[in-house]
Amino acid sequence: MAEITVSSFGEDNCSTTVSNEVDDTASTISLLYDVITRVILVMGIPGNILSAIVWLRRRVASKNSSALYLAALAIDDLVYLLITLIFNDIACEKDWVGQCAFYLYLQESAGTLEPLLVLGFSVERLIAILRPLQVC
Repeated sequence: MAEITVSSFGEDNCSTTVSNEVDDTASTISLLYDVITRVILVMGIPGNILSAIVWLRRRVASKNSSALYLAALAIDDLVYLLITLIFNDIACEKDWVGQCAFYLYLQESAGTLEPLLVLGFSVERLIAILRPLQVC
């Protein structure tokens, strides 16, 4: 019978290969996360500013009550994006600005406020559909 030697499959060779693959995958995922975050910030901040300006105009807001909900959503998204920008790029966690941004980032105000705004918007639309003549 033939003997099989496993000396060529030592732990050093396997661990080095696996370690390099894990490091490459982690760096690729980190790079992809940074690119996606920057794209969202570059598109989201000006988009939400323009959206809030459009929805808060007197002509739009006075004729359409839903415009206030949409403006509030745009402002909430803008604040969340600015906090993300401060936390990721500008602030260091050791100074007080970084600590405040970190606290606000962990609280995820957008995750709490946005569903409530959407719920209010939906209830207002439901009332407008069910009682069209009684809604101003």
